[in-house]
Amino acid sequence: MLKTSGHMFHIDFGKFLGHAQMFGNIKRDRAPFVFTSDMAYVINGGDKPSSRFHDFVDLCCEAYNLIRKHAHLFLNLLGLMLSCGIPELSDLDDLKYVYDALRPHESEEDATMYFTRLIESSLGSVATKLNFFIHNLAQMKFASSEERPVLSFAPRVYTLKTDGLIRNLYVCQHIRTYSPSKGYAFVVKVEREGQQGSVLVQRSFEEFYELHNKLRLIFPSSKLPSFPSRFLIGRSRGEAMADRRKDELNGYVWHLVHAAPEVAQCDLIYTFFHPLQRDEKPGNVVNTLQSKPAEICWPPVPGKLAGEVKLSISYKSDKLFIMVMHIRGLQPLQDGTDPDPYVKLYLLPDPQKTSKRKTKAARRTCNPTYNEMLVYDRIPRGDLQQRVIHLRVLGDGAFWENTLLCEAFIPLKTLTPGQCWADWHQLLTPSNDSSR
Repeated sequence: MLKTSGHMFHIDFGKFLGHAQMFGNIKRDRAPFVFTSDMAYVINGGDKPSSRFHDFVDLCCEAYNLIRKHAHLFLNLLGLMLSCGIPELSDLDDLKYVYDALRPHESEEDATMYFTRLIESSLGSVATKLNFFIHNLAQMKFASSEERPVLSFAPRVYTLKTDGLIRNLYVCQHIRTYSPSKGYAFVVKVEREGQQGSVLVQRSFEEFYELHNKLRLIFPSSKLPSFPSRFLIGRSRGEAMADRRKDELNGYVWHLVHAAPEVAQCDLIYTFFHPLQRDEKPGNVVNTLQSKPAEICWPPVPGKLAGEVKLSISYKSDKLFIMVMHIRGLQPLQDGTDPDPYVKLYLLPDPQKTSKRKTKAARRTCNPTYNEMLVYDRIPRGDLQQRVIHLRVLGDGAFWENTLLCEAFIPLKTLTPGQCWADWHQLLTPSNDSSR
């Protein structure tokens, strides 16, 4: 339910106190809680993880820890309801479920890590996706037959009638882009019937992929050309890979424009190749063919800032606790794909390199969430002010080839024992690209 103030609250208690929904003898709800990729899409404002997801995780963990502080109050209130006749709340086992879920004997840091793993597990749950798929199938009879998928990056729908018949499509080149993210875009020359000259539009490979997926929702696969693979091995030859994809996309758009009229003239295709606002900016690609392709450029932003990392650092009983929380603003790799970033720590001075600690790698994201605790034992209080955290962000590469993306040096001279220091720290590009 959504209030007029914008507040949202949940009224569906089909999964309550561990009592999952069943489909015959099959347990439909196997994830810790319902959190789907569609929900993540709304939070992130798109397909890719963003800093908004960091805020979501922080709020969830903060709320979980606040509830844990009042665990006994909730258990007492629920205990008073045992005789109310609620099937899911009828005996002490139900209260024990709540007690175990709140983990009252764990620290806030451990509870934060635990709840973050629950979010990750729920988001990646195949069972939840299957459950929603079955639910959507059951609801299809209520949906309008006129509904059609739309493209996420197009503000409105365009048609053959509004734009004119497309006679030819040709991917003439690939270009390096730096906004909104670093990568490659493909310049498509669009020729229309009765139109003087041609129009150039730029589209990313992921946007082509979205178009193909939306077309698959409408047309059988037999009517569509095959789409190039999204997965490429190796990262060092970004220019060569982009050139290869240009040729593959050329074959794809040729088959699209020469497909059956119901496919070639559908609204999705005409919307995809209609100039967008970004194409119409001065210096961008919407121009007549007299424009020189070499003039098309998106210059990189000067400076060495390569993102930010959020850490929660504390010191007690000769132990240094460093929770790696989030990273935001990393740059894509040279081939335009998002990295698989992980964090590696050293506690300087460390001439023997014995202080190495690292997180697991996040997959295909420039805004990863970790919430992993890295601990250093036997750090005397007198040595703390002379210590510096050397934090490195590396991309987990194929065949053990890891790339240093950025790094930070964080002095601990201002760290107060017994207090928690949670803050964002700037990440800078390394002086030399190196692999570890």
